[in-house]
Amino acid sequence: MPPPLPSKSLFGWLPIVWRITEAEVLEYAGLDAFVFLGFFKMSIKLLSICWLFSSIIISPIRYYFTGDYDQGDGNDKTASDSPSEATDYYTYLWVYVIFTYIFTFVTKHFLMQQTRKVIECRQKVLGSQKSVTDRTIRLSGIPPELRNERALRDTIESLGIGKVSKIVICREWKKLDTLFHQRDRIIRSLEIYWAQYIGTTKNPTFNIRPYAESSYPLTRDSHRYRDDDEEAADESISTENDISESDILDYEYTSNTAVEYDADSSTDSNPFGTFGSAVYKKRPQIKLGFKGLWGKSVDAIDYYTQQLKVIDEEILAARQRHYPATPTAFITMDSVATAQTVAQAVLDPRVSFLITRLAPAPKDIIWENVTLPRKDRVLKIYYITIITGIVGVAFIFPVGYLATLLNLKTISKFWPDLGDLLEKHEWAQRFVTELLPVYIFTFLNFVIPLLYVWLSSRQGFISHGEEELSVVSKNFFYVFVNLFLVFTMAGTASNYWGYLSDSKKLALQLATSLKGLSTFYVDTILLQGLALMPCKLLVLGHIMRFVLIKAKCKTPRDYRELYRPPLFNFGLHLPHPLLILIITLLYSVMSTKILSSGLAYFVVGYFVYKYLLIYTCIHPQHSTGQVMPIIFRRVVLGLLLFQLTVAGSLALNNAYILAMCLIPLPFLTILYSWNFERNYLPLSFYIALRAIDKEPTVEPNSQISSGNLSGHVLANGVSLSSLRSSTIDERREFNQTYEYPHLVQSLDGPWLAVNSEQVVMATADGTIRKRFTLEEY
Repeated sequence: MPPPLPSKSLFGWLPIVWRITEAEVLEYAGLDAFVFLGFFKMSIKLLSICWLFSSIIISPIRYYFTGDYDQGDGNDKTASDSPSEATDYYTYLWVYVIFTYIFTFVTKHFLMQQTRKVIECRQKVLGSQKSVTDRTIRLSGIPPELRNERALRDTIESLGIGKVSKIVICREWKKLDTLFHQRDRIIRSLEIYWAQYIGTTKNPTFNIRPYAESSYPLTRDSHRYRDDDEEAADESISTENDISESDILDYEYTSNTAVEYDADSSTDSNPFGTFGSAVYKKRPQIKLGFKGLWGKSVDAIDYYTQQLKVIDEEILAARQRHYPATPTAFITMDSVATAQTVAQAVLDPRVSFLITRLAPAPKDIIWENVTLPRKDRVLKIYYITIITGIVGVAFIFPVGYLATLLNLKTISKFWPDLGDLLEKHEWAQRFVTELLPVYIFTFLNFVIPLLYVWLSSRQGFISHGEEELSVVSKNFFYVFVNLFLVFTMAGTASNYWGYLSDSKKLALQLATSLKGLSTFYVDTILLQGLALMPCKLLVLGHIMRFVLIKAKCKTPRDYRELYRPPLFNFGLHLPHPLLILIITLLYSVMSTKILSSGLAYFVVGYFVYKYLLIYTCIHPQHSTGQVMPIIFRRVVLGLLLFQLTVAGSLALNNAYILAMCLIPLPFLTILYSWNFERNYLPLSFYIALRAIDKEPTVEPNSQISSGNLSGHVLANGVSLSSLRSSTIDERREFNQTYEYPHLVQSLDGPWLAVNSEQVVMATADGTIRKRFTLEEY
């Protein structure tokens, strides 16, 4: 468990969070959290060095020649307002060239250092795992003649790669999906009426006595009485294999009598809500007419219990039917090394046949998409991709026009009356040109990414992990193009469409725009870093659930879902820090103020996100660290823009020779990126065979002392000793299989009560106490 936090100190959590090591981050939050926090640490180191050079060398030299500590302070005469007008050459600009090279190579050094650390950690952590996920591949493009287990097994094993342990061929189980959706609606309605009958409480501190001290009626059809012998026999009844602990509770039919439960809050505190002592003598009734507004009145519990019985019979019958096979299968090999070999191999000489990929974790699979026919899934992928592109282009127009608020000259051109008004009232001008754009920028940063999350969830991805990586790419594209390029160019250019379409003018206009927007970006970065970032500690979205949803909670299942910990989505949290780092790099030789605000942003963000990932949020996806290539490519893009911007700034001051001195930098940066794609990218997706632990000393989910791993030390002092016997993914995936859940899932009854460890469910024979398994948290 993570170290406890002080309860009476406002800032006492800071040193505790700081002392949590990288190995502990791996143990408590997984490899993706390790990569995410490593990006923040890398940014802090990088910006600290840039800030030191800028504050000690660049800004003093600039102040000596121009009288301005930062370029763009207002009195700066080194650049004109129009890209077409060049000013005199200033001798101090040679400093820009030197430090553009220095900052580029410093960024490359820290980025490659972080990449190597992630790869080494990834190889050691994933190479030591032995879960079913690490031994399984996903095979797509299976031809019709191989869509049966025997033929597919023989084909794979005939290749001489290794032995197959298990094959699960995905089928078109859409009918079962529909039945389980109907069952979920029925069982939730049944739970509502059970809660009305036996009572619920908004003060969740009730204890349910587990045995014959309490009784309740199931339905009016339950007329069977039990004698002592029957009760003793029933206590020995076992439940499904996946129930680790269960008790059969006694019951008897008690028509027209109240049911009483013990409500002694001092013995057991239940944070999820249970039924208490408030009961109804009369069973709830419903009308069978339209929306329950008219028609015959019947007993609600009996009605939905009968519906549940009917739907369960349909499900049992549907499980026995034959369903057409899809061209997708999950193949579990006999070892991790075999799975990695197969995943990296080309199995078929034909195009688009027998395509191998590493499989997502069983709990991570979106089975509704897996069971879709191939043409339906491909259709979803294409039309959501088209919609996403249309949405991205459509937002260029409102963002472009809203960005005209950044500059009074642009406002006067588009809205002359508004420009005249603002020119007469200085306070209104400062509000419209300085504060309002910052709030608009922040609001769009918050709202639009949620739209891309929703679009990605409809795109037909096989797993939540693939969906999350797609959200990262979509959201970064939006914030970079719409909220940076368009917002920046439109803020100072009267014809920014012409500049965006002309690569020759892009560098000049970008340099001019950034010169005039330094105050805007300082305000924006400080607002997000110092004002909004600490607010994330409150997890406002989760708090709003209590404000808006708690009053609507009616059943124990509702309370259980209400108290689930918030999920951490890297697609929502990673793109904005990436953009902030790019903006800070663009200004690194021009503005010490933005370097200072960017450094403060990442320092505050590191503590905030470390706290959230360790103590507050969960990241349920199988953690593989595949977000690192996304970070690498975006930072390289930032470097290219940085070099282009400095070249444009030099050209604006007639320093064409100095601008030409920067020509080698983009080519060196592209070569640097090519080296990553060729040599480092495969290690970011696969595990090297030599890195796989061939003879594991411990089984997954077993417990050993940390001393057994004390010798495993990664680069930069990262120790794996605290990983103990297994990783967080191994513990989550213990005893999981790739069976289609609706084929093997137990048909549990309605929930009557729940606490942090187990649930009381109604069955046809009484009640059962079922303990939550680890993956259900």
